[in-house]
Amino acid sequence: MIDLNFLKYINDNFGHEKGNIAIKRVCQIVCVNFAHSPVFRIGGDEFVVILMNSDYVEAELLVDKFKNTVAEIHEDEVLEPWERVSAAIGWTRFDPAVDKGVQNVFKRADDLMYKNKKEMKATRE
Repeated sequence: MIDLNFLKYINDNFGHEKGNIAIKRVCQIVCVNFAHSPVFRIGGDEFVVILMNSDYVEAELLVDKFKNTVAEIHEDEVLEPWERVSAAIGWTRFDPAVDKGVQNVFKRADDLMYKNKKEMKATRE
């Protein structure tokens, strides 16, 4: 689960066109980072990646890479504010001992994403 941070701030201060640019930028980062897995936009600024193939095997590495990429972009002062995207991510694997279905996995990943968002001090506005 991935959630764009500060979309409301971007929309309110720079307009919805710039917010759309931020959403597309995060989507592009997600799709490049998790190149071997399907990516779905499930809300205005939320995405889910179903890890497959080598992305599944290298999940921890790719999540760290995603966090680092977004952190670098967010700190790049050369970029416009709507280009300096920030995003939180939470991920987990299906555990047959705990999960009764896919919804359980999504819920855990979503909870972990919000934990990451709090760690980033990027709560929704």
